[in-house]
Parts: sequence; structure tokens; C-alpha cells
Amino acid sequence: MREHAGGAAGDVPAAPDLSEAMSAMVASVWAVAWKRAAEQADEQVAVALDAARAGEAHALAAAEQAAAERDEAVAFRDRALGELEGLRAEVARLRDGLEHALQEARDARAKAEESDRARVRAEATSDTLREVLDSLRSADTDRGN
Repeated sequence: MREHAGGAAGDVPAAPDLSEAMSAMVASVWAVAWKRAAEQADEQVAVALDAARAGEAHALAAAEQAAAERDEAVAFRDRALGELEGLRAEVARLRDGLEHALQEARDARAKAEESDRARVRAEATSDTLREVLDSLRSADTDRGN
């Protein structure tokens, strides 16, 4: 432009007033840029919203899974408690049976000891009677001689 400015200095017309045209062009470019920025913001919001919805769906699915697992654990616990109560009842029944058997064993032992004492008394009586009979026989034999 320096090279040509000197040669055309006399013939150069005044610069045109482009303020109105530039203003319209700047407004048009600004509107397009603003619209594109709004579209990009809407796209980012949509992506974030989709991600949030996916996260919410995942969280809800995890919560449902946890609730199902909790319900299963509660049902298992209830079954285990039922079995425990059954086992406790069985243990109580067996304990009663054992106590009854132990009482019968004590009674049988007492009867056996009583029978043993009666046998010992009977043997002592039998021994005494033999001795008396032997002494009577011996006395009869001594008199007869």
C-alpha cells in the first residue's frame, strides 16, 4: 500500500462510510455467533442431563438391587430364626428326655443297691442258718456217738 499510496495520492477518493454496513454485518455475525454459542450450551446441557439421567437410572437400579438383597437377607434371617426356634424346641425336648432318663437311671441304681443289700442280707441269713444247722447236726452226731 505504501508503494501505491504515493502514486495515487491525488486520485484517491475519500473512504466510504461503511459504518452502517459494518454495523449490520457485525450484528449478523454476532447473532450467528450468539446462536451457535447458545446451541453449544444447549448441547452441553443436554449431554450433562443425559449423563445425570443415566446416573440416576443406575442409582435407582442399584437401590432396587440393594432393596432386593436386603429383602432376601431378611427372609433368610427369618428362616434361620425359625429353624433356630425349632432347634431350641428340639433341644428342650431332648433335655427333658435326658432328665427323665437320668431319673430312671437313679431310680434303677437305687433299686439295684437295695436289691444288692437284700441279697447280702439273704446270704448272711443263709450262712447263719447253715451254721446253725451244721451245729445242730454236729450236736446230734455227738449225742448219737
